[in-house]
Amino acid sequence: MLRKLSITLIIAYPLAAYIALWLEQPLIIIGYLMSIFFLLAIEKFLNKHWSAGIILIIVIGVITYLIQPAYRQYLLFLPPILVLLSLFILFAQSLLAGQTPLITRYASILGDSLDERYLRYNRNLTSIWSVFFLLMTITSILLAIFTSLEVWSFFTYVLSYLLLGSFFIIEFMFRKHYFAGEIEGGFFQFIRKIIKIKPHNLTK
Repeated sequence: MLRKLSITLIIAYPLAAYIALWLEQPLIIIGYLMSIFFLLAIEKFLNKHWSAGIILIIVIGVITYLIQPAYRQYLLFLPPILVLLSLFILFAQSLLAGQTPLITRYASILGDSLDERYLRYNRNLTSIWSVFFLLMTITSILLAIFTSLEVWSFFTYVLSYLLLGSFFIIEFMFRKHYFAGEIEGGFFQFIRKIIKIKPHNLTK
């Protein structure tokens, strides 16, 4: 129950953040973030993942400290930028020697073919996702420095998600064409399969 509620809040975060910025009430974002971390911390403690729960409590403490007006602006910019940077690192690290490309890990869990053509495609796709998230991170940082909060928030909470969704759709269409007759199911079926994968399974 807590996990589903946390996931729902995380998915709704971009909308909540954009509304809060539009209302010029950044404290709403801060409170929203703290609620997410608090629910995640309770879930970790209930599942006896003590170290993860303690880390989340520390994060809440740091956020509480940064509520001070002098630091408040960092709480607006840092979370989305750190998320993009983390995704870049996640994809890029999986391309290092001795590692399995992240897309290949997904394909393995989904039961997709892992012959040489698919392995090469998955590695190239992992590289493309890495570049995508790196460019998104750099763009977000540059907009935060050189443009207004309104422009940055529009890119971060609206345009970036449109680009992400478009990337998913275009890649799926290309893959259906590239592996003609070998890919079963439609786009939404593919997304449902992806959502069902538990993150910790990707590290196995």
